[in-house]
Amino acid sequence: MQKTKSEKTALREIGLSAAKNAGKEALRGAAVYAAVNLAQVSKSAAAATISGVFRVADQVELLRAGELSSVECAEAVVDILNSVLIGTVFAELAKKWIPHPVLSPILGNTAGVFLYQIVNAYTKIAMEALPQYHPETT
Repeated sequence: MQKTKSEKTALREIGLSAAKNAGKEALRGAAVYAAVNLAQVSKSAAAATISGVFRVADQVELLRAGELSSVECAEAVVDILNSVLIGTVFAELAKKWIPHPVLSPILGNTAGVFLYQIVNAYTKIAMEALPQYHPETT
């Protein structure tokens, strides 16, 4: 059975996307490995930070492609940074203060989610005060 040109194009795009994602994940894994084994960063902090970097890079890629405005990109990046920072800090604090392998991550995550919601609400209020949200006044 002969494939049509559109089917071949679709298959090629799927293959290229899969290869790109495999490469990205290999790079992410290598970066986490290097952070943990060479820089002596904890696994949770390394994974969260590296994942955050990749998520920010994805947002910048969407901005360059014209799929996001600069304000939308800034909002997404701030949200990513808040979640990475708060998640990492609370995971590490819980690990230090609650030396239990099951309770520590659950309680750390619960406290982190609670604080993240508060920080995120205040961040949105602060960002709305920026002139980019009110272009008619600039």
